[in-house]
Amino acid sequence: MAIGLPSINISFKELATTVKERSTRGIIAMVLKDTKALGLNEIHEKEDIPTDLSAENKEYINLALMGNVNTPNKLIVYVIEGETDIQTALDFLETREFNYLCMPKAVEADKITIKNWIIKLRDVDKVKVKAVLGNFVGNHEGIINFTTEDVLVGEKKYSVDEFTSRVAGLIAGTPLSQSVTYTKLSDVVDIPKMTKVDAESRVNKGELILIKEAGAIRIARGVNSLTELTEEKGEMFQKIKIVDTLDIINNDIKKVIIDNYIGRVPNSYDNKCILIVAIKEYLEELEKGELIEAGSIVDIDIESQKQYLKSKNIDISNMKEQEIREANTGSKVFLTAKIKMLDAMEDIDLSIEI
Repeated sequence: MAIGLPSINISFKELATTVKERSTRGIIAMVLKDTKALGLNEIHEKEDIPTDLSAENKEYINLALMGNVNTPNKLIVYVIEGETDIQTALDFLETREFNYLCMPKAVEADKITIKNWIIKLRDVDKVKVKAVLGNFVGNHEGIINFTTEDVLVGEKKYSVDEFTSRVAGLIAGTPLSQSVTYTKLSDVVDIPKMTKVDAESRVNKGELILIKEAGAIRIARGVNSLTELTEEKGEMFQKIKIVDTLDIINNDIKKVIIDNYIGRVPNSYDNKCILIVAIKEYLEELEKGELIEAGSIVDIDIESQKQYLKSKNIDISNMKEQEIREANTGSKVFLTAKIKMLDAMEDIDLSIEI
């Protein structure tokens, strides 16, 4: 066995056993504008909030810290001054681990920059982070479009942009085993009136909204802004819970491979098989925790192996499948995985006959 491989198995087991714990308390990145406390501020609880921040900015942080089932793990608050380009904050945050980004005083230009940055991180860099933006049509699973105006908390009304801090904290404090659908916001006193038809229409447009239901103000349905579906991204990708689960799986596997595999392990068939077994065991732990359905599959990607061999002018016409599996693929590792997602109960039809 090659040096370094045992650490792969150990790392996967550690991550698998802590997935539920880690998922209950996500990390929020928040961009604020102020003249004090510029740069990075790491906040775990109210006592960590810089005293020289404006009262308004302190409110946004406190809203985020409310969480849901749990409080967020921490807030990474980056403060920029005046007309400073938001890209300065985003460039810094790219070096930090977080799950959800919000900017309570974002203007349209900021939102466009954030959207492009999030999509670049998710689709190009494969860093699975998300952002909560107010009244912004993102059409992407990495953008949560919160659109309820004039949310009354106590005697103060919050705009959609300001309340994104509360929404980000609520999502970050929701375990992967639950969705935010119908989550009660006990702190909210009132919201504008809306018909059921209007609410359903807005949800179908990829809007995260608040509604009045069963004597409380609640999240209507835990959806992101994705509306244009494809073969690769179907209806499942519209659910915040599902995307969060896929993201933590992606981030965990990527972390272990980068830390323990790339550049450290000979790319032999045996070592590929060991990696496959390690990933499969990780997924099996998630199955036991009912985060995904049983029956996950991890294997060598035969079609990609074939394409690689052809690109090297290797004749595969007479090769058996096992020979293709064991073929030398240089520094490339082609694996494929199939998992079935488990959603939370959201739509219940009950007929009672008397």
